[in-house]
Amino acid sequence: MIDDIRYLIVFAKIAEVGSISGGAKALNLSTATASQHLARLEHNLDTALLYRNTRKLSLSPAGAELLGTAQAMLALYEKGVIEFKQRAVSTQQSLRISMPALFINSAFSQHLARFIRDHPDLRMSISCDDSRHDIIADGIDVAFRIGDLPDSSLKARHLFLLPRRVVASPAYLAQHGPLQHPGDLASLDWIGLSMRPDARQFHHRHTGEQAALSYTSRVRVDSVEASHRLALLGVGLAAPPDFLCAGALASGALLAVLPDWALEPLKVYAVWPPNIATSSLAYRLINTLYNAFNGQALA
Repeated sequence: MIDDIRYLIVFAKIAEVGSISGGAKALNLSTATASQHLARLEHNLDTALLYRNTRKLSLSPAGAELLGTAQAMLALYEKGVIEFKQRAVSTQQSLRISMPALFINSAFSQHLARFIRDHPDLRMSISCDDSRHDIIADGIDVAFRIGDLPDSSLKARHLFLLPRRVVASPAYLAQHGPLQHPGDLASLDWIGLSMRPDARQFHHRHTGEQAALSYTSRVRVDSVEASHRLALLGVGLAAPPDFLCAGALASGALLAVLPDWALEPLKVYAVWPPNIATSSLAYRLINTLYNAFNGQALA
């Protein structure tokens, strides 16, 4: 049945143009393909629709009777294609992205703003949320994600690293004894993130020793900035990115916990559906951000 609809469209276009080659060209088909479609329609209907020789075509009685139906199919097809192309023109400058709220006050937003300024016809919808979106269900063109990615059919590209460190307020640390090793942190109060596991992997900056830590969060939040703020207020330990806590560390409002032990930096990725065209604005945005960071850390 579906094939017959295609054959009817070809038949109508051939009848309209007056030749198989002309109808084929109008539908962006080869002459052989158009001729084959016409022959299959005649075979399926068990009747001749067009009488043809090397010089001309004419409708058979059955062809004249069927032509109205075929023309209606052709009109629906052409109307649908034209309307789709018109919508595509109006939406090709639109993008819907999601990004961690954490990046709002960072170099990431500066590069994003530059991209927006460089594309004056662009209309962009931005979701800022530290939780991960289902980009297929939510119709997102590009998502920017922190940390390891689950196996999926989505495409991904590593953009930059996100260095981080364990911090706490001086008042909170004053309540506890000397801390020498990551294992000493297991019994302290942690401000956990709902999107990250309660675990940290450390390495010693000088000796290279590795240490894994698991803990139970006393408080859990779904915002990295909230965890940073609660650490400033003396609630417990947090592990915000370096760029977020740099000012508080410089002022002494926060202290680095076990400064000789470094946390493994997180990777940040662009993630997108596999069928997005490489000529699209989404790809251009991904490449722009990749080139801006060139795999380096977010500052």
